[in-house]
Amino acid sequence: MKRIRIDLLRINGFRNYESLKTNFHSHINVITGLNGAGKTSIIDSIYYLSNGRSYFTHLDSVLYKRDTDFFNLNADIFIEEDLYEIGISSSAKNKSIKVDDVVVKSIAEFYGRYPSLMIAPKDILILLDSSIERRKLIDKTISKVDKVYFKNLLIHNKLLKQRNSALKGFLKSGRRDTLLIEALNQKMVEPTEYIYKKRSEYLNDIAPIINKFYALIASDREEVSIAYKTKLAENDLLQLFKDSEQRDYAMAKTYEGIHRDDLIIKLDDKEIKKFGSQGQLKSAIISIKLAQLEWVKNQTSRIPILLLDDIFDKLDKSRVFTFLKLCAEDLNSQIFITDTDEDRVVSALKKLNLDYNHYIIEQGQIVA
Repeated sequence: MKRIRIDLLRINGFRNYESLKTNFHSHINVITGLNGAGKTSIIDSIYYLSNGRSYFTHLDSVLYKRDTDFFNLNADIFIEEDLYEIGISSSAKNKSIKVDDVVVKSIAEFYGRYPSLMIAPKDILILLDSSIERRKLIDKTISKVDKVYFKNLLIHNKLLKQRNSALKGFLKSGRRDTLLIEALNQKMVEPTEYIYKKRSEYLNDIAPIINKFYALIASDREEVSIAYKTKLAENDLLQLFKDSEQRDYAMAKTYEGIHRDDLIIKLDDKEIKKFGSQGQLKSAIISIKLAQLEWVKNQTSRIPILLLDDIFDKLDKSRVFTFLKLCAEDLNSQIFITDTDEDRVVSALKKLNLDYNHYIIEQGQIVA
């Protein structure tokens, strides 16, 4: 297994930071400070440098430091002992990603090369909000290891957008172009079949890993189950389109297909988004994210960077200790942890006798 790790980080004009340059510990890095001090900005810059985008927004414009219209991110990233110099520049005019001074042509080419995974407080909403967030959870993970999946996803989404645009045009004009819709339907079959197949395989692989982590993290002993909800298990896409044809025309929207899939996550046969407590939801999403990391590791023989953003609030000391022990000993990732409490994580790491670096942040500066 080859570890991904970041050594040197340089930030200019990103979120809280006008300028920052720092080196990191190869194993564990603790970043503490008050809310708004700039902790999350550091680990989001690491996520951006390893994934080509922010974890928290798809709009670069909201990441520019106030009164600026650009940012530059640079890092020395290692895969074992092999060094890669990553540079990302974003401005109102353009965005570029470079690896060793060579421009990367597309995000599809870059995504997944140097994987990192984030766990953040808002992730609980993945379990509670619409199915869109749960599909993203699957798609982002599979795309880290399967370029063909990522490309098929882009093709499918482009065709879906064209189909919906055509349906809206038909409703507005009062005319239907059935040949256009049939052509789009046929083009969507191949990417849809590939996405469906890979999602099914992924969920079969990851279900027992989620259960393993949930049993280690949660004090409760429920069994977690995860099921793939899709009509494609019993119908082919063209039949689904045929069955929903009149509804699609009437509502100017595509009502059937891979973009309507969902995950059903249960604890002891009770759906978690309806019956789960806050503690159970938190344990479940952490277990899912850690299972994703292990799955990526197993598929690629590369160990992703793990980013933990303020996830220890309202966890007692024993749970913090258990979780950090699990991350440090079982995952072997380079780990970044942010917290508002200077002692909570550090005291657990000392008890575990683990080496680490501790950075204290105040107003966008590392002060200790």
